[in-house]
Amino acid sequence: MQRACFLGSATPNGFATPFWAAHSDFYGYYLKGGPGTGKSTLMKKIAAEFASERVTVYHCASDPRSLDAVVLEERGVFFADATAPHEASTPLPFVTGELVDLGAVLRREPIAAHAAEIRALYAQNQAAHAQARRGLSGIGAMEDTASAAGSSALLREKLRGYAARLAKRMLPPKKDADGRILQRQCHALTPAGGITYLPEGCGAVLLHDPCRAAGEMLLTLLSEHAAARGYCAEITCSQTQTARPVTHLILPECGTALILAPEGTDPAVPQPAGFLRMQRFYDPAKLRGQRSLVRFCNKTAAELKQQTAAILADALRLHDELESYYIGALDLPALDRITADLCARMRETP
Repeated sequence: MQRACFLGSATPNGFATPFWAAHSDFYGYYLKGGPGTGKSTLMKKIAAEFASERVTVYHCASDPRSLDAVVLEERGVFFADATAPHEASTPLPFVTGELVDLGAVLRREPIAAHAAEIRALYAQNQAAHAQARRGLSGIGAMEDTASAAGSSALLREKLRGYAARLAKRMLPPKKDADGRILQRQCHALTPAGGITYLPEGCGAVLLHDPCRAAGEMLLTLLSEHAAARGYCAEITCSQTQTARPVTHLILPECGTALILAPEGTDPAVPQPAGFLRMQRFYDPAKLRGQRSLVRFCNKTAAELKQQTAAILADALRLHDELESYYIGALDLPALDRITADLCARMRETP
């Protein structure tokens, strides 16, 4: 059984990921090597090799075609791209993990012959990503403003009562179960627009809340209730807002996801299982003077998302061109031998 999500996502302050902290007790294979060294190819082969097991694949937000990590859940092992922008290393080699140097499978001469072109493409790619971060910052400013407007009119006690009743109806307490809140990036803005990964068979309930604040609070409260009742609550936090509030809540054991969708729709979830309209949790008199501001913020944020996705698409085009120089210098038999060796070692791992 295979699940998909993102390793992390770009934010106004750079790349952010909950992956390393969430897998600190796993044995990690940290894949090192630049673009085109076969990291994603190796991970796809490992995921296919152990497809009969419980596997989670982590896609790259800047290129969803590629993988950033594969986790063999039952074996407590992960393979992950540990190069920039999500650079990492194992603290205790051969105890907590080990490095796998895929740079060793490159032939030097074909790359060195095109050093100038590679440098130019890399600089252009980095400039595009810097521009995308400015776009994400603008989106976050609009979302923060809408949320602040909603927060000033929020009926908090009414919302707390509703969250408690909803949790009681959805989540019967589990005996002898340790509940927890797990941060997992199931949504990201990508070159193709917003993409959301949900577990197979999971129904999505969309929270229609142009002001955002009630939806953000409800998702936080429900995740806390779920953990207290013995469930695993998987949360995704905003990649754009300053305080990074919860925007997606997945309850795998219930087969349900709750997603904040300010305009009442989410293109990444074409057939939602239901809707929750959050207007009832605001004081109409206090909100009346804020409606024009909120509409402006949501319209501007939607336009900025389209523009930022286009910038990310251009960055991906540059990355593909840059990567082609490295793919052309790849020693494929050597990569195949490394992959086969790692698969053999996994088969020997209980």
